Amino acid sequence: MQIIVTILAAAAAIAAGFWGISGNPQSLLVLLGAVLVAVFAFFSPKGSLVLLVLSMLLSPELGLGAVTVNRNVVVRYDDILLVTIFIAWFARTAIFKDKPFITSTPVQTPVVLYTVLCVISTGFGVLRGEIVWNVAFFYVLKYVEYFLLFFMTVNIVESEEDIRKYMRWGFFVAVIVTLYAYYFYYASGPEARATAPFEVPMGGDLRESEPASLGGYYLIILGVLFALLTETAGMQFLAAFGLIVFIFPAFLFTFSRSSYLGFAGMMPALFYFARKRRFLLAGLVSGGLLAMALLPNIYGKVLNRITMTYKGAYATQVFNAGAAGTIRLEDSAASRVHSMQRALFVHFPKHPLFGWGVTGVGLADTQYALVLGELGLLGVVIFTWMLYRLFYTAKIVFFSYETPAIRALALGFILSLCGLLVQSLGVNTFVIVRIMEPFWFIAACLSVLYLKIRKPGKDLLSAVPDG
Repeated sequence: MQIIVTILAAAAAIAAGFWGISGNPQSLLVLLGAVLVAVFAFFSPKGSLVLLVLSMLLSPELGLGAVTVNRNVVVRYDDILLVTIFIAWFARTAIFKDKPFITSTPVQTPVVLYTVLCVISTGFGVLRGEIVWNVAFFYVLKYVEYFLLFFMTVNIVESEEDIRKYMRWGFFVAVIVTLYAYYFYYASGPEARATAPFEVPMGGDLRESEPASLGGYYLIILGVLFALLTETAGMQFLAAFGLIVFIFPAFLFTFSRSSYLGFAGMMPALFYFARKRRFLLAGLVSGGLLAMALLPNIYGKVLNRITMTYKGAYATQVFNAGAAGTIRLEDSAASRVHSMQRALFVHFPKHPLFGWGVTGVGLADTQYALVLGELGLLGVVIFTWMLYRLFYTAKIVFFSYETPAIRALALGFILSLCGLLVQSLGVNTFVIVRIMEPFWFIAACLSVLYLKIRKPGKDLLSAVPDG
């Protein structure tokens, strides 16, 4: 494991050096900033994680040029920040040796195997001539980046107080993002959809925005907020309720149908896992839907966005649904169906075990088609195992801790995972930066909490009540 991380750190250092010596003023400023961050991260690893939390949704992008006619290399400032903090942490660990280099977690083995599989399957694709290596390299690096974030955070975070501090910073970022989402939506004209900062400049081409990214991010935030309603009282409860009221209209303004489905998928999980205030939650959800129905400007647009999927002038694609007859879908929804059909009947039969490699099947429109096409049957098995271990870790933490905020974080992660799995029917959720960085950061925090209660040789899940 140390060898793998060492190689990744060396590759990251080479990439950072390339950016620094490219000669243009922007790169030199980035290099200077990276040096300052590295010094800060070396002496204050926990403080550097605050910078990372702030940058996850509030980070501009750097275009490094095109690698093919249809693909550009886009690096965000938080990519550079993450690499810089990782190298500083790596150096600090090597020098002081005050902590083990890698802390074992329930998710470690599937994460490592998934990473190795990405490299191997992509390598096979390059050797077969089916993949352009310099395109695949940057996408594999992005996959690896999420896992570096996870392992680094596990080794830096130490206490419940650390985690509560990062939660507060995380909600601060959510407020800033939501203020921007409202501003963008109302300032960009009638065809606008709420999007995250730096996705598209004001007055730019609205087709370049990625509302589903913001929708997936909101699934994580709303999952934790709803969990806080079930686990906390007093000012924490009121703050969570106020944030839900503030954020939910912005979530609707994304007009992301896959995100709406994800939210619908979270609700059964909320009522299943929540041990308290189920009637209150039912009342709040019902009241929210009623309030939305009374606001025609919101209700009408949301309803039209949903119904256009299967009826109206845009629903021109016809599919045979067997005994159910035929169904009509508009082009965007139909592309999801076509992606799954290609993955199952075209891509999978040709390379069933290892898949075509990262970028080998193009830009699939669903996460499940992407995993099956890129990584084959092995990828599906490891991906499922990895998500199960994340669920396992969160469930153990939820039932083992008494601190309301910690229980809420664990429950919120479970709800978010359920929502993101449903959203993945129509979005490449688990490769999107603005969703995966907060997702893996929370997963790392929960892993730290899990390790504090783990007893060698004991299956902690056996102590968890059913349901």
